[in-house]
Amino acid sequence: MFAKILVPLDGSELAERALIPAFAMAEKFQSEVVLLRVSMAESITVGLPALAPHVYALGRVGVRRDEQQAEAYLNGIKTRWRGSGVPINVESLWGAPPEMIVAAANEQQVDLIVMSTHGRSGVDRLIYGSVAEAVIRGVHMPVLLVPSKVRRRFEASLHPHMTTDY
Repeated sequence: MFAKILVPLDGSELAERALIPAFAMAEKFQSEVVLLRVSMAESITVGLPALAPHVYALGRVGVRRDEQQAEAYLNGIKTRWRGSGVPINVESLWGAPPEMIVAAANEQQVDLIVMSTHGRSGVDRLIYGSVAEAVIRGVHMPVLLVPSKVRRRFEASLHPHMTTDY
C-alpha cells in the first residue's frame, strides 16, 4: 500500500516522534523510509556591494558545514533504525521547509508522509504558521500527523526496535 514513506526531520525530539509510527507502518507494508532534513537558508543583506563576494564565500562555508551536520544527523538516525530491517535512504535539502518537503515528496514519488506537528493554534499559529498545514495543502498523497503530545509508552508499544530514551 505504501511503498515509500517520507519522514521530514528538523533535528528536534518533537520531529523524531514521527519515526516510531513511520517505521511501524514501513514494517507492516514492507516500505522504504526516506529521512529528509530541510535546512533553512539564511539571507544576508550587505549594504556594500564590494563585500558581496566575501560574504558569499563565508556563506558557502556555513552551508557546507550545515550540509555535513544534516547528513551526519540523518545517518545517525539511519544507524539507530538499522535493526528494523526497513530500507532507509536519507536526503538533505536547503530552502523553505514546507516547499522542500512537498518537492521531495513529489520527486521521490512517496506514497505517505509521516511528520510530527506542534499543534499550535490561535495567535501562535498566525505568527509561526504551520509547516504541517502547508505540506498537507501542497501534496496529493496521505499525510499522517503525529501530535506533540503522544505518550512514550504508546510509542514503545508501536515499535519494539526503538528505545524511547531520547
